[in-house]
Amino acid sequence: MLRITRINQDGAVLLRLEGKLLAAWVGELSSQVPASPRELDSLRLDLSQLIFVDSTGAALLHQLIDRGAVIEKSSPFVAELLHPRRS
Repeated sequence: MLRITRINQDGAVLLRLEGKLLAAWVGELSSQVPASPRELDSLRLDLSQLIFVDSTGAALLHQLIDRGAVIEKSSPFVAELLHPRRS
């Protein structure tokens, strides 16, 4: 299960994700993401309560980051998943 809380603050959008980000929930998260590039640049993600992310969920998070979203908080698991060590 995934809980998404959307908070509008000072012209920015904060999405707080709690639970598990699985392929089944990617569409729901995508529907909460601002559509315009300008708004996407002000998107903040709080992933501190996200306990699991599958490969489809990770791909979406990487796409959002590549398009300008900023991770404000993250659990250690998600931080490692999103920032893999390079050899």
